[in-house]
Amino acid sequence: MKALIFISLFAVAGCLTASKPQIVFWPVDYVGKTALEAKPKYQVGRVSSAVVRAPYGDNRLAVLRANGSIVFDDMNEYAASPAMLSKGIVMDAMRASGLFKSVVGSSSSVSSDVAVEVLISRLVLDCRESSTRNALAEVKVRIVADGVLVGSANGEGVADASDGCYGAAFSKALSSALDSAFASLGK
Repeated sequence: MKALIFISLFAVAGCLTASKPQIVFWPVDYVGKTALEAKPKYQVGRVSSAVVRAPYGDNRLAVLRANGSIVFDDMNEYAASPAMLSKGIVMDAMRASGLFKSVVGSSSSVSSDVAVEVLISRLVLDCRESSTRNALAEVKVRIVADGVLVGSANGEGVADASDGCYGAAFSKALSSALDSAFASLGK
């Protein structure tokens, strides 16, 4: 009986002292093209909104599984909410697009001639195939002047995430999606 209690104490102590796996927080940054040397279409562009559609706005990475369901990875999270991260990325993509002479955020007191609205409709780690992992991003960009829609475009981005560096993969996918949408608006 004493031996059983002694062994039980070691088992309980082992469970209490075992370290939990650490959550990894991934930054997402703009890594798209460099700013174009083009004549801008608009003087000042303001990021009026950058919204992430549910369920992709969760801080945890959304994972698309083989059966088509979406689950959340409790061990991998964005460094901040995707909506918060996306505002800076959108501003960087706007600057790089060459469409705007100047870019300001939604809280700036500077007046703008156009407002830019961005909907991130998909931001997911695609694990449907067992041999690949890809970061997927889909966006819709709208440009509004004086309450009138003057341009709208969609963009998609895919980046290999098989190395497990999800921050870099989502940075590439989202940057590519935004670059694609802004390129369409520049035509």
